[in-house]
Amino acid sequence: MTEDEFWSALEFRLCREFRGLREPGLSALWCDGIRGEGFLFNDPLPRIIGFAWICHGDQQERWRMELLLPPSMSVYELIDWEKILPAENMTRWLACDRQKKYLQIEPSVAVPDLD
Repeated sequence: MTEDEFWSALEFRLCREFRGLREPGLSALWCDGIRGEGFLFNDPLPRIIGFAWICHGDQQERWRMELLLPPSMSVYELIDWEKILPAENMTRWLACDRQKKYLQIEPSVAVPDLD
């Protein structure tokens, strides 16, 4: 999976994850694009920062996004794009703050979805 393929797949995966959230108002959100703009490999937690376009109805807002990477992927060439795409049967990898317009994506903390 290439980086471009990853961002496209993550956009649709986010839409499906939002639909399954139980917190009031979050299940109505959907993603209309997501993209990394910076790689922070020298921090204690390697991550990609960027933006996601989050929608509610016909309103669209640009939210800040952080994608936390496992320590083994602390160099661009070592990123396994397919491995960091959250699996369909996994959940709890997404944290949202509607007031701050912020998403944190951490695939390594995903757990099986029991529903």
